[in-house]
Amino acid sequence: MIMKKLQIIIVIVFMYAGPAAIAQMDCFQFVRSCDDGRREGFLFNGQSKSGQFDTGDTTEVTMVAYKGMDYRITACANEQDIPGVIQLRIIERIKKPYWDEQVISESEEMPMLDEYGDEKFDDDGEPMLEVITTSKTVKKRRYKMTEQVRYDSKKDGGEFSFTSQMTRKLHIEVIVPGTIGEGGLAAEEFVSSGCVGLLIEHRKGILNGFGQ
Repeated sequence: MIMKKLQIIIVIVFMYAGPAAIAQMDCFQFVRSCDDGRREGFLFNGQSKSGQFDTGDTTEVTMVAYKGMDYRITACANEQDIPGVIQLRIIERIKKPYWDEQVISESEEMPMLDEYGDEKFDDDGEPMLEVITTSKTVKKRRYKMTEQVRYDSKKDGGEFSFTSQMTRKLHIEVIVPGTIGEGGLAAEEFVSSGCVGLLIEHRKGILNGFGQ
């Protein structure tokens, strides 16, 4: 009786989910269909992602690469719905120090002096004063966030494998190719949706990698 109720609930869920939700559920494990690097000893990494995207979409995924590990990062798509090659850009955002220089001016009243170095007085016998302004440069060490593109599949081609020599956070841009119409503009009437997988794999480090 319990099993029968469960089956009825599942049917009702699919009836009300709609095509978009069902398609998204179908894409949930799509990343498992991407070509992997098991022959090179790579293992599936839990930071891998799957999802449904429209042609021309861009998304960003954050991953943590741990010290001393090799990583292989690739992407795949349902070619029937999303023709073309998925572009990957792997970015590292780094805080870099710089000197912030500020000029500070200070003013104070000082006695006026004559050519002999003696104080000058007015007709009432009061000391004559002048305002002296001095400036000095103060340096402060500050930090700003800069982006370093570690890999761009459009320029570098192929798959991306590296060894991380320190634990670092990486940002992966997944750029889904779009259909181009007249004048080089995106042809909205040809937008389609399909499954995209971002496959992240790891193994104990044996490659040479970027950075320190």
